Amino acid sequence: MLGAGLFLGGAAAVVGSGAGAILPDDYRGLRIEGRHLYDAEGERIVPIGVNEMFVWSDDRDGTETFPEIAQTGANVVRIVWHTQHGDVDGLRRAIANCIRHDMIAMPELHDATGNLDRVPALVDWWIQPEVVAYLREHERFLLVNIANEAGRSNESRERYLEIYTDAITRMREAGIRAPLVIDAPGWGQDISMLHVTFEDLLDADPLRNLLFSPHLWWVAEDGSRDRIIRELQRSVDLGMPTIVGEFAPMGVNCRRWIDYRTILEECARHGIGHLAWSWGRVNNRDCRDMSMTLDGRFGNWRDTEHFGRWGEEVAVLHPKSIRNTAVRPQSILNRDAAD
Repeated sequence: MLGAGLFLGGAAAVVGSGAGAILPDDYRGLRIEGRHLYDAEGERIVPIGVNEMFVWSDDRDGTETFPEIAQTGANVVRIVWHTQHGDVDGLRRAIANCIRHDMIAMPELHDATGNLDRVPALVDWWIQPEVVAYLREHERFLLVNIANEAGRSNESRERYLEIYTDAITRMREAGIRAPLVIDAPGWGQDISMLHVTFEDLLDADPLRNLLFSPHLWWVAEDGSRDRIIRELQRSVDLGMPTIVGEFAPMGVNCRRWIDYRTILEECARHGIGHLAWSWGRVNNRDCRDMSMTLDGRFGNWRDTEHFGRWGEEVAVLHPKSIRNTAVRPQSILNRDAAD
């Protein structure tokens, strides 16, 4: 395996102990140690926040939306983007605005949803010199989600490993150093694929700086409570760096139901980050009740037929809500003084 210095220049330093990130001396961004995320000062971060479909919004750069999300206390926002509907500069402005409001930015490309073969084209987009430049500019408070839910439910382990090993290699060779977030296939739901591939993918990364993201769209009559508990426990037992990238109380076409309270509780118990889908300035076509708010304004919660104001519960009311559990690292709160 090639060393980090050969990819990125400079002396590589092992941060912490065990199977932690192996990063250049000049890197001041986020890093994975064991199964947890840390900032450059060593403060552990559990990334907790929301998704929002900025690329299809009338507030694409988030000038109005990020201050509303920030009122929840979220420390991260997953920024939905698409290479055919949004430009490079638009995403750069959205990332900058997110960080300006004291939240980690987690951009993702939505083009490959359900299609593993689209991942190489998205890597082509990520490694454009102008994109790499702004990712490096903002890497201190950045997670890069390579592709949304790439792959169907019947992908082979070999093919999944091949595609993502190539993606990791090319993005690191291009100079992207921030943690790369890898979604499960099966439209994000196949957490078992992550369980059987994450160690090989970590070994494929010269920086060992990866986070793995199942999307818990596990609709069932019992809300999939036992499955949620079992699979998140398995992730912990395996030592997999995990973030629940998407969840809501219902699935496509408002199918009932998903036990979102158990997701909140189990994530809190294990120190696993999570991102609710979605904030709601852009309404969900799959099911409008997935929108936490009516129009993206904090406090203007959508009142759903079967789950009431679930967005308010997830954001502020539940004991394990965003407001009650998310902590913003001092490095992002004090960044102006540090800079």
